[in-house]
Amino acid sequence: MKKSILAIGAAAVVGGLGFAGAAHAVAIFGAGSNTTATRVMQTTGNIGHHLYTPYFTAQGDMATLFNITNTDRTNGKAVKVRFRGAANSDDVLDFTVFLSPGDVWTGSVSRDQATGRAVISTPDNSCTIPPAAEWPGLFKTSRLANYLSEEVKAANTREGYIEVLNMADIPGPFTTKGTLAYGIKHVNGVAPCDLLPYEDLLSTDVVEPSEAGDYGLAEPSGGLMGSWAVFNQARLAVYSGNQTALVATPTGGTDESLTPYHGVGKFAFAPQTEDPINNQALVDLNTADPLLRTGSTSGITPLWFDLPDMSTPLGTNYANAVAQAAELNLTLRKNAIYNDYVATGATAEVPMETDWVVSQPTRRYHAAVNYGTAASGAVIEWTTAAGSAKTPETGNPYASLTINRTLAQGPQSCLSVSFSSADREEKFQTAGGGFSPGVTSPYCGEVFTVSFNGASVLQAALTNRQVAPVGEAGWARLQVADGLHVPVVGFAATSIQNQAIGGNYGMTLPHRWYGTNWTTTP
Repeated sequence: MKKSILAIGAAAVVGGLGFAGAAHAVAIFGAGSNTTATRVMQTTGNIGHHLYTPYFTAQGDMATLFNITNTDRTNGKAVKVRFRGAANSDDVLDFTVFLSPGDVWTGSVSRDQATGRAVISTPDNSCTIPPAAEWPGLFKTSRLANYLSEEVKAANTREGYIEVLNMADIPGPFTTKGTLAYGIKHVNGVAPCDLLPYEDLLSTDVVEPSEAGDYGLAEPSGGLMGSWAVFNQARLAVYSGNQTALVATPTGGTDESLTPYHGVGKFAFAPQTEDPINNQALVDLNTADPLLRTGSTSGITPLWFDLPDMSTPLGTNYANAVAQAAELNLTLRKNAIYNDYVATGATAEVPMETDWVVSQPTRRYHAAVNYGTAASGAVIEWTTAAGSAKTPETGNPYASLTINRTLAQGPQSCLSVSFSSADREEKFQTAGGGFSPGVTSPYCGEVFTVSFNGASVLQAALTNRQVAPVGEAGWARLQVADGLHVPVVGFAATSIQNQAIGGNYGMTLPHRWYGTNWTTTP
């Protein structure tokens, strides 16, 4: 049965997607009859409902490859892919991918020479919205500060991170023509991607979870895994890793040592359109993004492509997006991060250089930069239970953020971070003539890079920091200066050049950390 706009789904007109006729888009949020998940947790197995790529870049000689794999051999997946900028997690591109059972989708990000923006290309035959005819996808700047130059706006699209969200499953049978399942199933390596199934999916006003099956959808059961690779195209060096996975799970209680197992989550499906949602209550329930919530002075109109995001509730324990965002903090938080570094300099027999990438997956759901009409007026807006506010609520892990309005790349919010290092012979960093916990200073950006004793390995420019460790090689620690546990993922990228044989190599090490139950950091 169809319901009013106050129901758990809502409608919007499809615009510019290549579909014939006057279609209306369907949105579905909430628990279905098969929903079992209560919580969302990180899984060390790296297969789940949501995936997070800590870094992409198209700066300089760099390019990024990534793929999404559906390990579920029974169900297809409706997947939202969103690229966010490194400076302030602004949406710079998003789209929808329909994966058939066992399917893989792959894309590559590079620099568009005409505009300077990042652009994504794909050779893949899986179905997407927008459709294949509209690819490659040039990154967008509409959510960036309008007072920035076009050059600076373009630079803000070239570094960031990626969210991958299982919005809904697409169950079989896959042999019935005219259905969504039939339209996404590969035949001889190519999915039909017929318009008719999309029309069926996008031709109703409002759909409850109980009616989702009529449109070829079921609750999301996860099973996604992904990988990423950042390439230096000039040196032919590569840095790579797994995407971090979050799983909707029936695992109960608050014991973070419990191993999460896959459950069936709530529906979190929204159409890939630029139409206004026109239902602020629905927005507040399904995103913790403060610039989209009630009370924001950002002037941003929530559009359907803004949903879902990583805060959109998947577990039944979460009455709203704010509650899920709080849980994400618990499962991803770190007391401090540790990793190796080597920084020999360009004149060494075997030159080696190291960058760290520090990526904050949940920061956007607690604090965001409202650019205002000029840099001098930029402010931080914080998520609160009621909406957004100019001051943070108690317990916000980013309550200590400050804002830098004078950066060449536009305003950014900054954490006070303590950096310390030690070489391989027990020589520890000193400050003020004695042993020190480190040098504390602001690190700006929601994905920032740290370069040790030299130029950036990743050719990072948007949020890069240079640091001077105690020696050419050793280990280092980054810790939020006030001792808060901040959700962080990332890696160290080390460039190695064997000049004798002309070889170039890349080494990638994920960050290490102490458990979140530590009250002090060694």
